[in-house]
Amino acid sequence: MTGKRAARFDCAIAVDFTHEGRTHHGMTRNMGQGGMFIATDVMMPLGSIILLRFQVPTLRDAIEVRAEVRWSLEGQGMGVQFDGLRAREVWALNRFFKMVTPEREGEGGVPH
Repeated sequence: MTGKRAARFDCAIAVDFTHEGRTHHGMTRNMGQGGMFIATDVMMPLGSIILLRFQVPTLRDAIEVRAEVRWSLEGQGMGVQFDGLRAREVWALNRFFKMVTPEREGEGGVPH
């Protein structure tokens, strides 16, 4: 393993996340093919499986994908890892990422 992390892209997209039947709202701060950081004051326990729903301009339908909460920063939000993006969603995200700026190393104030 090289230790190189996947590219993350700064973006602010509304995202709904559902856990144990309750839906909460947040905004992405950054996103990559593997996951996203959700800015929210609602903290889920580490390891929680949540259902995400968000829209990118390169896909007509909303993306719905399961994700695992991998880390959190109290009062700021949480990092989640996607579980099961479909091929058309990967394609749409790749097209979307070409429209936004990659996050620079050391910027953004949150780990990846």
